[in-house]
Order: sequence, then structure tokens, then C-alpha cells
Amino acid sequence: MPLRPESLLTRAIEPLSTDLGNETVLMSIESGSYYGLEGTAQRIWILLATPRSLLDLGICLANEYKVSPEQCVKDILPFIEQLRAEGLLAADP
Repeated sequence: MPLRPESLLTRAIEPLSTDLGNETVLMSIESGSYYGLEGTAQRIWILLATPRSLLDLGICLANEYKVSPEQCVKDILPFIEQLRAEGLLAADP
């Protein structure tokens, strides 16, 4: 199901994560996969420590990166979809 601006994004319980300075490393025990997050990807993961809507996430990042919330949501959507596909993020429509 496609995400909407009001879709609530929540980190999945399963991945283990640790911060290593400028990188956050995630490990999926179920799949045995590792993921390294840097820059904006790392910031998104940090912001999603608290469940929030896609629009709220876009607004938070837009304020930090000085872009419009609409453009920010458009830019981060592929990454959010990738996290969902990997089972690292859940989204309630």
C-alpha cells in the first residue's frame, strides 16, 4: 500500500542498531543483513526513534535542510520505501 503524508512510521522491533560516530549500523537478525546509515539516512533513523507521520518527518528534515516539506517528503520517500521493503520500518496507513 502506498504511503500517504499521514502514514505513521515506526521502527521495526527486530533490527539491532548502534551508533558509530558518523554512522549508524543496523543488523537484521532474521535476514543476517547489515546496513550502514550515514548523513540524512542516519538522521531519519534517529528521528524515527519516536513514531511519526511521513509528513512530520518531512517537516522536521525540511527545517534542518532548508527545503520545503513537500520536496523533502518526495526526496526521502524512496529511502523510506527501502526501509519498509527490508522490514526495518513499519507504516500504518
